[in-house]
Amino acid sequence: MNPLIEVHGISKSFDGTAVLSGVSLSIAPGEAVGLFGANGSGKTTLVNILSGLIAPDAGTVAFEGRDITRLPIDARYRLGISRTFQIPRPYPVLTVRDAVRVALPAPADEPAVETLLARVGLSGQRNFPCARLSQGCLRRLDFALALACRPKLMVLDEVFSALSMTDEEELAALLRAANLEDRAAFLLVSHNPPLLKSLCSRILRLEGGRIAGERAV
Repeated sequence: MNPLIEVHGISKSFDGTAVLSGVSLSIAPGEAVGLFGANGSGKTTLVNILSGLIAPDAGTVAFEGRDITRLPIDARYRLGISRTFQIPRPYPVLTVRDAVRVALPAPADEPAVETLLARVGLSGQRNFPCARLSQGCLRRLDFALALACRPKLMVLDEVFSALSMTDEEELAALLRAANLEDRAAFLLVSHNPPLLKSLCSRILRLEGGRIAGERAV
């Protein structure tokens, strides 16, 4: 099977300090991959490069065989690469419904908005301003925005951080459904090894800006 996304020799420095050094990895269609590493190991920088938020200093990123190394985040979203953020940051003045409507491909009809809100458990908060949401609801909204493009690949940066046990279990169920039913591959960044083991078929370890290990689950 050809890789869905393939990263080769990715390096990135900030102010002369190397954060990533020659990172290479690939994810197959529908694959569930975890990424584990200590703070400062380069996880979020790698996520930012995969999603197109920043460009690497060296190396390439290919998606479905196409070089997307310099493609910006909005263009990658249209191709089917979505992401969540370590700190969710939807537009605070928008309602939950409007935030989802903006994320859906045009034309976004009301049934499509309501279906996605129901899927993530936010129907009751549809008219809330995003700024009023609890941490758990913010994570659900961030996940809804990632699902809106019908993703082929979801890049999830600490999406389970600071959640209650109930919210964590419900979000995990949503992620499993996206992977098993929608066939969306994902790269899940987490500091929680048991969580990665429960959700992923393969776990990569990032250390000092390099892939230092890999194991099947």
